[in-house]
Amino acid sequence: MGTAHAKIFFLILLSAVLSAGTGLRADDGTGSSASLTNFALPEYSGKDNRLQFILYGEKASNLGTQVYLTNPKIDLVNDNVKDINEVISLADETPYPLTLPADKVAEYWVGKSHCRALFFSQDAEYDKNTRLLKSDSPVYFRSREIAVNGVGFDADYNRKFIHIRNKVRMVIYPDMRKRSGIPSRNAGESKPELPKPGGNIK
Repeated sequence: MGTAHAKIFFLILLSAVLSAGTGLRADDGTGSSASLTNFALPEYSGKDNRLQFILYGEKASNLGTQVYLTNPKIDLVNDNVKDINEVISLADETPYPLTLPADKVAEYWVGKSHCRALFFSQDAEYDKNTRLLKSDSPVYFRSREIAVNGVGFDADYNRKFIHIRNKVRMVIYPDMRKRSGIPSRNAGESKPELPKPGGNIK
């Protein structure tokens, strides 16, 4: 994943989990718990009140210092969007396959002009003391420029670091290749790179 794109993704991902945890209001010292179900949580910038992302999920549970997320989905919003009323709900979206042709990927993004990228996972666990976010489940990142699949990740808020553990595969679409100077494949072709044992994102 490109460095700038990766840093934005990391910061918003961790902010989303912090946002969910803040809304649960469980007492960390007593082991009490609280939960949200079928939620959509918009998050705005404290500086300019810009809408940054919307966190969707089936369930968020807070037990002590742990926040458990079920089917979290993060809609990373474009910088020019100021209000949640300008966006359409993507709560029911699922990640398209890496093998989807570039022209079909372009079609997928039609009507989603507010969205910069989408992040999907089956579950994730956040420790509020260590500020570590982790999951053993498949994870997916989708944008107009790139698509990434992997299995399991560890995210360290303090180090601004994400490690995707296994089966990392990436597709870079033609427009991104042109802008970055990456050599093109055959016209209209966008195949995944070979699997890697793990991927680090800084």
